[in-house]
Amino acid sequence: MTVWNRQLNKEKKMRVLLIQPPMFKMASIVSPNLGLAYIAAVLERDGIEVKVVDSAAERITYDEIIEHIRQFRPHIIGSGGQTPVSPHSLTIFRRTKREISPDIVTLAGGPHFTFTDRESLEECPELDIVVRGEAEETIRQVCQELKAGESLQGVSGITWRNEKGQITCNQDRELIPDLDSIPFPAWHLFPVEKYQWMNTNVIGISSARGCPYRCPHCITWKVHKGVRRRNPAKIVEEMIWVKRNFNIDTFFFHDDVSFLIREQLEGFLEELEACGERFYWWYETREDVLLGYRDLWKRMKKNGLIMLFLGLETPDPEIRRYYGKKGYDVETVDRMIDTFEKELDVLISVYMIFGVPDDTEKSMEDQIKYAKHLYPDRCSLVIGSLAVPFPGTEMYKQLKAKNMITSFDWKDYGFGKSVIKTSVPPEKILKIFNGFWIGTFVRPKALVKQFINLFSRNRFRKGTAKSYFYTAITMMKLRGKQDSTP
Repeated sequence: MTVWNRQLNKEKKMRVLLIQPPMFKMASIVSPNLGLAYIAAVLERDGIEVKVVDSAAERITYDEIIEHIRQFRPHIIGSGGQTPVSPHSLTIFRRTKREISPDIVTLAGGPHFTFTDRESLEECPELDIVVRGEAEETIRQVCQELKAGESLQGVSGITWRNEKGQITCNQDRELIPDLDSIPFPAWHLFPVEKYQWMNTNVIGISSARGCPYRCPHCITWKVHKGVRRRNPAKIVEEMIWVKRNFNIDTFFFHDDVSFLIREQLEGFLEELEACGERFYWWYETREDVLLGYRDLWKRMKKNGLIMLFLGLETPDPEIRRYYGKKGYDVETVDRMIDTFEKELDVLISVYMIFGVPDDTEKSMEDQIKYAKHLYPDRCSLVIGSLAVPFPGTEMYKQLKAKNMITSFDWKDYGFGKSVIKTSVPPEKILKIFNGFWIGTFVRPKALVKQFINLFSRNRFRKGTAKSYFYTAITMMKLRGKQDSTP
């Protein structure tokens, strides 16, 4: 029997604590961790006692997390997080082993740890197991084997320390073929009242896993091979269940790109029309896919669509090739955005990325001009980020092979710092990027537009306006600091 099993065999019921690690300080939105909610539901179905600590939503400290662990006395704790917050999970594991008990099994999961499994175990001796890829069935089997006092040698999908302390990489696990077989997320364990955006209580939902596109900066298609889609009837059934149990009627789809095939979107709209409930929802998509649904736009709006996120990245066709995408006709996209914003009253948010290897000062300045062209005259929001080569992506592999990554400190991978060697010095990239935020959002026409939105009959526009004024104040303070710098 291993040291892990001594405590487990003394008790009848296993206890698992799942932790959303502390995030960066954010004022506008804290997103619920849908992955943890699915895992919690699967474990509860097996009779395991589960507790969730969402330290991002609750804004609690490491000391408070440790106190939760001390009081709950879990046999296993699990945590993960995106690349820039992954060190926070390791801090929790270290403190748990050192301050509470070395017998508590520590488990990390998510895309970052999936592709840094051995590295993470070597870096953190207090980490016992890394779950690679899709986690629900893997964690379930880990719990079963540990409870039975068995070795983890036969558990697919993990990298772990065996009985001799050696790091062992087990074979990959097959993906769950039927996503609708997974129970609804265990939102009763989460502080759902904390999940708000645009002054509205929101919750996450999923329509599919995987993506048919192979964008080099994206990790989704690397974690989920192929695409598995949920039955539209099951999606709407879950929305009804959430509304009746948690009084939430607004949803955002976690998928990187939702409803990529017409049949699923039409089925979803049919189920919404038949259910007798009113819901509000938004999702992320591609401009080429959305243009193909032109005949469905009004129907989408009628059935609760409130916002769309478009990953346009850049209007430059040459740089878009770096992202594995074709160029698009700016005028056609403009007309589409105008239709949603001005005719259908659906908010459009555009994603843009700065600082890939092919970028120049001119290409980034052109991006800023394009952002100003879109906002605020056309779209409701433009979100910019610096390109980040997350571990596991093709971008990371290619840049690392060419010695073009300047930092492997994961705390630097938070969209606000350049870690890619380009022809533009990193300090210049950061200056251009800061200029994007200030120059696009802190200007008279943006202020006037959002002031008008404060009186909009569309409560979601009103909510974005309130968020805007908070952000604008922050940006003006930043500009003041820059102007005072000699």
